[in-house]
Amino acid sequence: MDTLTSIKTRRSIRNYKDETLDTNLIREIVEYWLYAPSAHNEQAWKYYIISKKEDREFLSEVMEFWKMLPKAWWCIIACFDNDCVRSPEFIQQDMWASIQNILLAANEKWVWSVWLWLYPHEEPMNKISQHFNLQENITPFAIISMWIKEGDLPEKNLKSDWKIEII
Repeated sequence: MDTLTSIKTRRSIRNYKDETLDTNLIREIVEYWLYAPSAHNEQAWKYYIISKKEDREFLSEVMEFWKMLPKAWWCIIACFDNDCVRSPEFIQQDMWASIQNILLAANEKWVWSVWLWLYPHEEPMNKISQHFNLQENITPFAIISMWIKEGDLPEKNLKSDWKIEII
């Protein structure tokens, strides 16, 4: 799949197929965060792959819209290392660029994925930090869940009615 097709066909889907994803495939997909741009090349990202069902069940209770996580075979906690952040005003953009790389890589490998917002909500961030014993300098930012694609690609509901204007 070429890049432009991947961009047009990526969807946030929450229908899970009862089939496991290969560990090597997950590692390969997650590796693509390394290639994202970051302000001043600080690369402050840190990703944790969550494989245990009990940990996914814990995460599903942290936020109201995360109830589907126990059904996913894998989820990822996208974090950043505060000790590496030299430009805090850009860390959100850096994180989203790295997450988008993972989402597009997953789509390329025929894996459904969805990102779930977290940052800057301190209470759920603190619960996650405590549950996974994250070091004080590590800040949870978002969750990504993944599973094997099932069914047809749903239509993209494009909500924009504006046209490109050259000014």
